[in-house]
Amino acid sequence: MKPTRCHTLCLSLLLVMALAGAQAFAGDLSRQHTFFSGTQYPLTVHFIQGTEPGPTVMVQGGIQGDEVSGYLTAQILTHAEVSRGNLIVIPRANVPTVLAAKRQINVDLNRRFDQDYDTFFEDRLARVISFLLKRSDAFVHLHEGSGFYHPTYVDDLRNPRRYGQSIIIDTPIFEGRINLAEVATSVLGKLNHSIVPAYQFKLFNTNTFANNTTHPEQRKSLTFHALSSAGIPALAIEVSKNIRQLGWKVLQQLRATELTLEQYGVELRLPEFTEQEIDRYAQASSRMHINGLPVVPGQDMTLALASGGTVEVTLDGPQESVFDPVPAVFASDRPDLNLVSTPRLALSRFQRLDVWADGTRLSRVNVAWQNASQAALSGATPRLGPTPLFACWLNGKLRFVPAGGVLEAVKGDQLVLEGVWGTRGEREEVLNFKGYVSQPRRNDGQDAGEEIILDPGVFIGRYIESAADGSSWSCRVVRETPGEARAQFQVRFVPRTVDALRLRNGDGELVIVPWNEDGRFALPAGAYTLDGLWSNGPRDKVLATSESRPLPWGEGLSIAPGSESVITLRQATTFRPISRMTLAAE
Repeated sequence: MKPTRCHTLCLSLLLVMALAGAQAFAGDLSRQHTFFSGTQYPLTVHFIQGTEPGPTVMVQGGIQGDEVSGYLTAQILTHAEVSRGNLIVIPRANVPTVLAAKRQINVDLNRRFDQDYDTFFEDRLARVISFLLKRSDAFVHLHEGSGFYHPTYVDDLRNPRRYGQSIIIDTPIFEGRINLAEVATSVLGKLNHSIVPAYQFKLFNTNTFANNTTHPEQRKSLTFHALSSAGIPALAIEVSKNIRQLGWKVLQQLRATELTLEQYGVELRLPEFTEQEIDRYAQASSRMHINGLPVVPGQDMTLALASGGTVEVTLDGPQESVFDPVPAVFASDRPDLNLVSTPRLALSRFQRLDVWADGTRLSRVNVAWQNASQAALSGATPRLGPTPLFACWLNGKLRFVPAGGVLEAVKGDQLVLEGVWGTRGEREEVLNFKGYVSQPRRNDGQDAGEEIILDPGVFIGRYIESAADGSSWSCRVVRETPGEARAQFQVRFVPRTVDALRLRNGDGELVIVPWNEDGRFALPAGAYTLDGLWSNGPRDKVLATSESRPLPWGEGLSIAPGSESVITLRQATTFRPISRMTLAAE
């Protein structure tokens, strides 16, 4: 088939998809939603509706945290005014790697799309990203690779094994209907005329579908998944890590993205900013208080803290910058736990707190330890008994469990082991959650200060006591601090159950939907608000979805006459489905 014919078919396909995209966004406002909110791996997604109907294109950056240009380009795009079509933008697909400024934490997220994995937090992110692709008509992935791609070997930086300054496709033509090569070639023709030859972009075909491909690892990538599983056009735009001018790279990647979106039928106007603003964007950002003290970028400060006191981080309103860097605070003894999401009970002494934004350190907070005893603190503190008392955070709330006791929880709950109340404070206690490996590359038995999602599927089976009828699971947390008496407590958690869904109709009246798995409930056509649910656990650990969009609590749901909507309730921390029902108009 000739390329021109394929291009015609591709455009025809996009016209059909435009109708589907317009329908998918019908009734939506341009808004954002954060999946996994309150965890260490939040995934913020922006839904931008155009003023005129058109296809929905998904753009993503930040799947690997050392690729700064990709997530800045995507973030700028979230401030665009879309005149035709719609955008789904994920600026930072992998926040922990962005904060650490490295490619991966446990595994490479861009190699987790060949199947539905269920081991690491990266697999939960992949699950949502795949879910959003179902709502998209095309996909653009933003990267930053080493060197400069060249089809033949020139030198160590310019050769076929480099990725920088390229538009990457998995195949020239997919299934005779999606002409990726022609789209990419058209973009390159418009993009390169203003770029010096040494920095011009090139077309990089990885031939991922071919048996003799030299890039078989790409079969696990997101662009391959978008093509082969979602059946939508997908390509990647890579700038080079070897170009030092960050602002210049972002401008070129943004231009390439805009041209690609035009090819797919999305028209927009970008916000105004300068190259200099990009180069210094992170250093200028701070809207943070630590225990009420404002953080000033570039200035160190001192925080007075008593043993047994709490460290709490608060943020002042939304970001004002177009770049919206992700804030973080890490204690020197727990460099992996972002205190913006989880408070800290200071049972062991640490030297400092480091304040970061997108992997750039803004300031250092030195800790001045006070001599106040734990017993002299607020009346909320427990009294010491003859046995150790364990402190932990369950869904962000402080809980104390005596040795030999049981912490009751629900599947999908979030647990952070803090320490042992009454510890001497000179060193951190070693708390081992048996059956859970918090650091795959450093399995030293230390799980204190790590976020643990209570999901039996990710624990080592021999350490879990499961009820024969599947009604509960039990795990042990063991104190293994050298020189201290061994002690333990149990974590017992049960499946999430839902009794009813609460809605509000247009008049504000409460509508109760008895929840029956795979059941059906009829109600008058109209607009409703998701008010809440009756369940055995907190509401914020459940997420409602309809088709391929989230339905946040407090927001609207419309049921047109003669239509129906399938509502799926999911674990908010894993995105695994709990159950679903069909709501149908009477």
